[in-house]
Amino acid sequence: MAAIAAGPTMAGGTQPIVKDGYELIYYPDVHNDALQREGKAPVFYYMPNFVHIARKNGREDGDFMFNLIRFSGVQDQETTVGAEEHREVAGGVVTFTVNSAPPDHVLRESQEQITAQFRASQDFFWGIRTNVPPVFRPVPIVSNITAVSNVSPLADGTVPVPAPAAPTRGHGLSGGITRGTMPTQQTLPRTWPATKDASGGELGPWFWRLQGQGSGSIDPMGQNAYSALLGAYPTAILWQAFHGTSSPIVVMQNLKIKMWAPMVEIRIRGRWKKVFDHFSAAVHAHYLWASADIKAEFNNMRTNGDIEVEIAVDPTIPGAGDIQAMIDKRTDLVFEKFMAEAQKVIFEPPQPQVPPAEASSGGGPWGVGVALKYRHDNTELELNYHERREMAFLQETTISSSLEGMADEIKRDPNAEKKYFLTADLDGWPRKLGRVFKAVVNWTSQPVAFVSCQVGYPNQQGEIMWSGHAFQKSDSADASWSVGFSMKELTDVTRPPQDWAPDKTFIRRRIHLTEPPTPQESPFTRTQVEVNTIELDPEPNGTPMNDVTIEVRADSAGTINVGPITLGVQLEDTKQVVEVTLEPTDARGQPLNKEPVKFAWHFADQDTPRYWQVFTGDKNVRPFFRYRVRVIVKGSLTSRGMEWESVWQNTSGNGDFTVRVPLPDDPDVAVKRELPSFLTSGAAPQVSAGTGSTVSSPPPGSMVPPSSRDLPAAGALDVGGWALGPQGEQRDTPEMNLDAPPPSGRRRDDVSRTQAGTKPLKARGNGHATDDADTPFSGWH
Repeated sequence: MAAIAAGPTMAGGTQPIVKDGYELIYYPDVHNDALQREGKAPVFYYMPNFVHIARKNGREDGDFMFNLIRFSGVQDQETTVGAEEHREVAGGVVTFTVNSAPPDHVLRESQEQITAQFRASQDFFWGIRTNVPPVFRPVPIVSNITAVSNVSPLADGTVPVPAPAAPTRGHGLSGGITRGTMPTQQTLPRTWPATKDASGGELGPWFWRLQGQGSGSIDPMGQNAYSALLGAYPTAILWQAFHGTSSPIVVMQNLKIKMWAPMVEIRIRGRWKKVFDHFSAAVHAHYLWASADIKAEFNNMRTNGDIEVEIAVDPTIPGAGDIQAMIDKRTDLVFEKFMAEAQKVIFEPPQPQVPPAEASSGGGPWGVGVALKYRHDNTELELNYHERREMAFLQETTISSSLEGMADEIKRDPNAEKKYFLTADLDGWPRKLGRVFKAVVNWTSQPVAFVSCQVGYPNQQGEIMWSGHAFQKSDSADASWSVGFSMKELTDVTRPPQDWAPDKTFIRRRIHLTEPPTPQESPFTRTQVEVNTIELDPEPNGTPMNDVTIEVRADSAGTINVGPITLGVQLEDTKQVVEVTLEPTDARGQPLNKEPVKFAWHFADQDTPRYWQVFTGDKNVRPFFRYRVRVIVKGSLTSRGMEWESVWQNTSGNGDFTVRVPLPDDPDVAVKRELPSFLTSGAAPQVSAGTGSTVSSPPPGSMVPPSSRDLPAAGALDVGGWALGPQGEQRDTPEMNLDAPPPSGRRRDDVSRTQAGTKPLKARGNGHATDDADTPFSGWH
């Protein structure tokens, strides 16, 4: 069978070549001897061992693919769109691209050196024993996981420090290293409040958020680009460092390279139960395992004899003994064969791959971490792996370096600094028109179905481009709608709309009302809706505004909103009722021909406030209204009640309102009803307050309350709310003998009472007479 180039091998060792500060590692093909015996060219593979800042177009004199922008600004609501308060911001943005490809002349000269060094050599793998020029190829990279060191400390005051060791399980470090070496922790002095997350949502002084990490190019000559948003401290550090001779940024590439071993025989023996128990005892420190963790425990088991490994290399190969030792100690071949078997019994399958930029674990032999199985069968299975052939395996290796060379570039060309380092002033930016709409609606008490808003801004032809939104009851309490437009100059618009300026948008707002409840459905709330859709802004284009925050208020549409409405008196029993009528007026107190509303207060609900709302749709309407009070004291079948009503009272204002309830003899009482005859016999005609008309003396048995000037002195008999007795006379309340004969011409019915004998009686305003024990007194016929 004809020989073909299979791939690089580590069996013959490596050959490093350093030229002009660039280092390359060369490997021979595993079939070089067979290829040359057939007269074919030997094959060698190269891998760059140095990461550096890439240059544009790959030219040695091209500009660095690097840029660092630092920015700062002081902003507030008056100068900056979107700023809710005074704020100061400082930070930076860094972008850079790296590769490991050397310049063309370095690659060419290194290959010439390999050719000259091994010409006529008898080395089994490296010797060039044919006149056919050798072939040079890049090493076959199967996987490349890139990572960048973190300049920002963690929120707990520690900073990750990468150790130059084999890749292990990953650790999320606030946008820094997500894959690669196991970090150690060093405590640093705190430079920000302990409660502040250094990499949180806001741009804190130690903020660091990097993009571009994770899976990288598998071409050794390929490029990997990164960008980071920085707080003020990392920005200052990078600014100074890249102007100096050293860089705090270290870029790592964790590679898996497909390697070949020559004809080799491998035996692995052990007992699965002991192997599993060993890992179970060590797993307490980890949830996910990665390659370096398992390698360490695998080597421990080989040392204590739990696992036996034998390796034999084809003895016909010159230097087979050295090759055998190298394969055993310096390659991942044996470990990979063990893991292929262990995955069947000990370890769970690989975890799902996480997007590289957000990964928090990895570095295992399959590129991700693995977990120990939660149980295993209690079996005495033997681990007995045996294979003899040429074997391919994945060899892990890491190349890394800090990003240097910028200072030398600036030193050669001082004007080059402006190409790589920029400063941005944010005081007068962004030039953006942002609008935030908020619905201000009491969905519980206001009859609003939904509110809508539109915002428009002209395009280059002057046509207004509209966007709209609707708020409804099911929205959350903090719901808002934000929209933005790129601010234009006046000269950018061909035919600008009337009253438009570059900083103004056109606003149209509407209130869409629902049908209010009837008085029977809501006895304590009266809502009057005069139009179902209320336009808050005039047609056709609404209101041009330069406000950032815009409210859509239901009560801004000519609304009268009075409440809570309460009484200024306390009702004493269920026979007392107060009715209040309210009616909208203009500023002069003249009615607006709108329907009045009426509330009634009873003894049981007198502490429940009332509410009155009127949605007129007229923004010119102000909360002027008038009210009238009617007081009713109910009578009984054998005695008459009483009532009085006030004249109209003018008032104004939304909000709390306490109704003044007049006494029956107050001057603003317009109507008085009858009282019992024994309270009004012989009374002179009176003038009704507030009307100027003469009221005749009531007939016997009628009810009209006496005025205050006719009231007897304190201590007289209190009947129906008025004291009876001579004016100014001070005496005790008289006792009425229930056994005495009734007044002349009258007869007395039997009176039921709880106690015998005579008791002092008081007449109530409803015409009843009671004793101190509230025993009803029926009166006389």
